[in-house]
Amino acid sequence: MSDVQLSVDGLTVAYDRPSQQPNTVVWRASINLRAGQIHGLAGESGCGKSTFALAAIGYRDRGAIITEGSSRLDDLELLGMPARDLSRIWGRRVAYVGQSASTSLNPALNVGLQLGELLSLYLGLRGEKSRRRQAELLDEVGIPDPSAALHRYPHQFSGGQQQRIAIAMALCGDPGVIILDEPTTGLDVTTQARITAMLKDKLAGSSAATLYVSHDLAFLSTVTSRLAVMYAGEIVEEGPTQTVLQGPRHPYTGALLAAVPSAVDGRQVVGLPGRPPLSVVKDACSFAPRCPLSVERCRSSHPVLENANEHSQVRCFRWPEFRHRSVAATPRQEAVRTELASPVLAVRDLVCVYSQARRPAISGVSFDLAEAETIAIVGESGSGKSTLLRCIAGVLSPADGSVLFKGESMPPRAGDRPRTLLSAIQLVFQNPESSLNPRHSVADIIRRPIRLFRPDVSRSQEDLEIRELIEAVRLPAAMLHRYPNELSGGQKQRVALARAFAGKPDLLLCDEVTSALDVSVQASVLELLTESTQQTKTAVVFVSHDLAVVRTIAHRTLVMRDGSVVEEGNTDQLFAAPTAAYTRELLSAIPTVKPDAEAHATPA
Repeated sequence: MSDVQLSVDGLTVAYDRPSQQPNTVVWRASINLRAGQIHGLAGESGCGKSTFALAAIGYRDRGAIITEGSSRLDDLELLGMPARDLSRIWGRRVAYVGQSASTSLNPALNVGLQLGELLSLYLGLRGEKSRRRQAELLDEVGIPDPSAALHRYPHQFSGGQQQRIAIAMALCGDPGVIILDEPTTGLDVTTQARITAMLKDKLAGSSAATLYVSHDLAFLSTVTSRLAVMYAGEIVEEGPTQTVLQGPRHPYTGALLAAVPSAVDGRQVVGLPGRPPLSVVKDACSFAPRCPLSVERCRSSHPVLENANEHSQVRCFRWPEFRHRSVAATPRQEAVRTELASPVLAVRDLVCVYSQARRPAISGVSFDLAEAETIAIVGESGSGKSTLLRCIAGVLSPADGSVLFKGESMPPRAGDRPRTLLSAIQLVFQNPESSLNPRHSVADIIRRPIRLFRPDVSRSQEDLEIRELIEAVRLPAAMLHRYPNELSGGQKQRVALARAFAGKPDLLLCDEVTSALDVSVQASVLELLTESTQQTKTAVVFVSHDLAVVRTIAHRTLVMRDGSVVEEGNTDQLFAAPTAAYTRELLSAIPTVKPDAEAHATPA
């Protein structure tokens, strides 16, 4: 009997457009998910990863049509199956965990009721048996005090904890196939490590097959046994994970590896030039406009997916000639800090307390931030990182302490601050799903802060300014007329960044701004933030759970745990020789890609 649980063959997905040919976004993609195996799917934002994963289990977004292909779950053909029959399979035999847990959890029901409903529906568990299994599931995904957590509501958990609960809900039916679509994007490294260990333990010796969709190549290297790389709706390389990452055959895979930040040496990441096409390219190599190995044949003929060896496949005419060279570490330009210079931001003994909380969310936090300097705030989910940022931004009022901007004390609430101060301090939130107005086009979203804060920009100059901002975050001008629901998660976050830069801030507060971005776009955003700091002297507070990103961008790092600072110092020195045990624990949990040589395509 075959160990293939889900076999997807030649799947093609398009979006219907009035009076036009359908826009093909996934083309003839195939993958086999095997029992007990985690298969990774990587690629840039908008390349079709999520569309492929959802279509493979029979789900289609509004306007999407599956034009060809097959997807068999054991002996069942899922494509074309009536919705009523699919609803009996989803949850029981096939589980899906999406990127945003906040939209998958019911805010009106406590966690226990939501888990209990699924356990009753899928396994027939009720009463004490159900409650015991609910607590076990929360414990498996690392939720503290599971019995008490069952009585809490989603809004009473951090973003990372919400994502863990969503994973627990997916495991309720003990499914044979699990689709994980960026489920660890919002998690800190230690929680991510626990989830990785939990998934490996659960799948070891089991019959479950898993497709793990992620832009995080370092994480995929630790959890998957096989890896497929997707570009412009096509699989361009597939094989054993370590084979793909240690010796990439496709120039695109090599370019992705060059964009992965390193926590070891803090090298400057390299973004990919250009951007991926918005639809499948059927008459040429879709990567040709961005590929340094491109020749006339690449621009006039479409390569097929061929065997590179008995275990791997690659879609490239010139893969036998592909070579890669190592990326040298580039020293970070240090910010100039003098004792006489007044800090842009001074935080003094800040305390923030949530009502009914057992302890302060942040307690006695102090630090200074100089002009053109970037300070990173790191720590596990619930450590107080985002709360600290919200106090600085005026979204929350501190219970004690002070926040000074350029030597002047600021009103604690943003609504009491003058417009000039609101313009000077911009906040980019972690979740663009809730921070972008769904009724406004991308152009209008960016236009709003220009009209509020930029009297120097006339109405006739607005469109040019908007185009420059959208290009700066590597989005095509054609997207200006789209709405947030028409964008991928990474594209939404880039729009949020463009909106923040529209106000020309002196201080930029970044709350996990790269967590939803693929490595290539992340590299471009990091380059953009670095350039902004150097050219405009913008100061940056950078909250992140990704310590490799922190090593790349931050001059100083502040480590928080349970609302307090446990260690602070120069980033390079802190990473090389941490003094706090908690800092050493965080650093030891960082997933790392360890290829023989990180990739840049060069002609042989």
